[in-house]
Amino acid sequence: MSVLLFTYQVCRCCAPIAFAMLAAACSIKAEAQAPVRVTPVAASQARVWFYRVFFPEDTGGMPAVAMNGKTVGYARAGWSFYRDVPAGAYHVTVESFIQDPSQAKDIVLAPGQQIDLAIQSDPGWISNLGGFRRGTYYVGIEPARIAEIHLSQTQFGDGY
Repeated sequence: MSVLLFTYQVCRCCAPIAFAMLAAACSIKAEAQAPVRVTPVAASQARVWFYRVFFPEDTGGMPAVAMNGKTVGYARAGWSFYRDVPAGAYHVTVESFIQDPSQAKDIVLAPGQQIDLAIQSDPGWISNLGGFRRGTYYVGIEPARIAEIHLSQTQFGDGY
């Protein structure tokens, strides 16, 4: 009985503090991320968007992303960037601990075209029970509607 009375008195004393904290938390407005202003794609160019969605179990790696063997940026979890390139054929790769033929993508870009490439992570491919993980990454071509959702969940950066 005395424990119940003590709990009631503590709750009654703390109620105004808890209410004030709740009111303060509700009054904080979430800062909206400013929309990214991107210049239009030049007539002879194509645009390739790269992004990597953040998820808590992911590795902290920043694998290099390359087009035709030339590094164009680094895929940080939770970030996106784009590159304007001449229209043509490209072999897109991402640096990875394990080399798998399905990790890369071959794309052909037409003038004015935009394509969305997700850098997908598989942190469990090389891991152990002690928490050790090695980054295994894949390039994935995403449909525009899915990419739009994923891009809205990333921060825009320059890729470096």
